[in-house]
Amino acid sequence: MHGVKRTPKTATTAEARAARAAKDAAKLRAYLDIERTFFEHRQQSRKDATALAHTTTLLTLNPELYTVWNYRRDILLHTFTQPADDDAPSATPDVFGALRTEAAQSCTHADEARLVRNRQLLDDDLSLTEHALRVHPKVYWIWNHRMWCLRHYPALSADAQWAWRRELRLVERMLELDARNFHGWNCRRAIIDHLALAVVSSAQCDALVGVESSHASLTALLAHPSIVAAERDAVKDVKKELMRLAEAELAYALRQIERNFSNFSAWHLRSQLLPFVWVAQRLTPAQEEERLDKELELVQQAMYTDPADQSVWFYHRWLIDRLTTPSREDRSRLRAKLGDEVRAIDELHELEPDSKWCAMSLAHLHTLLVQLDPAHADEHRASAQDRLERLVELDPDRAQRYRDLLAGRARF
Repeated sequence: MHGVKRTPKTATTAEARAARAAKDAAKLRAYLDIERTFFEHRQQSRKDATALAHTTTLLTLNPELYTVWNYRRDILLHTFTQPADDDAPSATPDVFGALRTEAAQSCTHADEARLVRNRQLLDDDLSLTEHALRVHPKVYWIWNHRMWCLRHYPALSADAQWAWRRELRLVERMLELDARNFHGWNCRRAIIDHLALAVVSSAQCDALVGVESSHASLTALLAHPSIVAAERDAVKDVKKELMRLAEAELAYALRQIERNFSNFSAWHLRSQLLPFVWVAQRLTPAQEEERLDKELELVQQAMYTDPADQSVWFYHRWLIDRLTTPSREDRSRLRAKLGDEVRAIDELHELEPDSKWCAMSLAHLHTLLVQLDPAHADEHRASAQDRLERLVELDPDRAQRYRDLLAGRARF
């Protein structure tokens, strides 16, 4: 400002910079010392409590060191096999030892102590990774270690899947903070697949023996012939529980979509689950078309809300592909449905003339109608060509792709 003297760069400023640099250098030296000690422990194959604590310190500072996570798991696996602290022989004589079967008593006590100790170690690691994810929600190695902990978590006799259901609630809270964190979505899928496998493995039914080993996901289980047919009461119960899981996931995906249409993971989840749910429900082609119509209504709402969101258009393309499978024999019904889609998107394109997604979808639909509507094939071909020529202008980064489509060198 006028009349205010500029403050000269004094020695104090230089001293502050030097002090800050010295402080940073000290932090770096301390970190490198911790890292060096870790590699010494690893070279010595040290797997005691000190080595475990040292990995905790290092991972707290830098959770992206996958080598440290790997070695931490080695330490834990080694520790899991060792006696717990209270398994050591007592210096006080057991005056009632003669009244018990010594071998059975000591074995039971040792196993229980190890189980409690191992569960506590894994609880500690779940807590460690939870705090790390709050700061680094997209570091793969943290998510990977967390899933490893769950797979090794000792089952509780009262509720064998308690830890997994707790994890599902935690992932839901994390996705509320960042609904498009694909690590969180991957973790959620893994949890649901585990719970689905647990449903099958706990069933007392000869028809399902070994199914979980060859069908390791909810979708694969829903499509298994024995579960689709569900001829026995025990299998019917399994199918009912699997369908409950699938429908809960579809409802969750729908809630996420209603909160924000721009959620590719939620749309993707619906596209992955719906075909297998329909197979399990043994829908007729007509019934499946009714379900597809409802999905098209949903996606049209999303199109008009945000025409620039590609995830919506990807889902729409998936629905069109489902509609136009070779098994669809009623060409007149299909032609009418695609015509409805053309009219709906044409209306949107009038409002959004620069939308490349509208133009691309219309070009694709008109290309399909060339075969389905021979009486107006020339009109559809011309409309598709107009849209592709417009796309060359709207989307120059992919102009050659559109030229290839125009020339017949590529397909949608």
